[in-house]
Amino acid sequence: MSHTLSQGVEFTGIGLHSGEISTISVHPSRKEGIYFSTGSGLFPITSAQVHEDSRLTGFRLPDGTTVRTAEHLLAALSGLEIDSVVIELSGEEVPILDGSPHPFAIAIAEAGIIEYGEQRKKALAVPIVIDDQYKERSMMAIPSERLMVTYVIDYPGTPIGTQRASYTVTPDVFLQRISKARTFGLTSELDYLKKNGLAKGGSLENALMFDEKGLLNEGGLRFPLECVTHKINDLLGDLALLGTIPTAHYIGICAGHDLHGRLVDRIKRVL
Repeated sequence: MSHTLSQGVEFTGIGLHSGEISTISVHPSRKEGIYFSTGSGLFPITSAQVHEDSRLTGFRLPDGTTVRTAEHLLAALSGLEIDSVVIELSGEEVPILDGSPHPFAIAIAEAGIIEYGEQRKKALAVPIVIDDQYKERSMMAIPSERLMVTYVIDYPGTPIGTQRASYTVTPDVFLQRISKARTFGLTSELDYLKKNGLAKGGSLENALMFDEKGLLNEGGLRFPLECVTHKINDLLGDLALLGTIPTAHYIGICAGHDLHGRLVDRIKRVL
């Protein structure tokens, strides 16, 4: 079945990288697919030209409209199996809110979800591997009857260290656990981010921040594997650019938005 909302939801907040306030609205739709509404019309997310690096996801719609840092909203839609909505954004960057997809997911769940139409799920038929051997990173998708994600991160010499998490992704697991994981960073990265005009809206209210001694956020982690689980949120958001995420076991080894994007491109060629 396809899924949409019972009623629209709206979010206002600061952009993580721009530091500017923006508002985004998500409206119910019986038109299959995730669409962005601009002054020029409706554009399916599958028409977006993606510009990604390891720090953020950004894409340009056919009319030239730019959308930045949409992965948390898209992760919420994907995790809750919402595949038919119209999104309107004022400004270029989706609000960061608390740094996780959870506020989006909670509002969407509370708005209510409607089933309609026929089954739209696709299954990946062949394995796909994206390997960055020079940086010892990889991203792969293995055929599976269920949507599963396994992710490994490695930050040697930092309090984050090496972490591994694996989930079978269902709406309940996403809402109760995966969606709660916040974005994170190291104080040693701040100079790089500032020089590149990023993280202007970042704070301890919307990101986990680690220095060489440990976590700076007073409230601590929401759960022990929050950092690596956030990478799963990023992946689900990036995979939403496919329109419908094919059923598969997705495995990320020290990957990031750039490898996620390469995997999306490869999957488009085999579906």
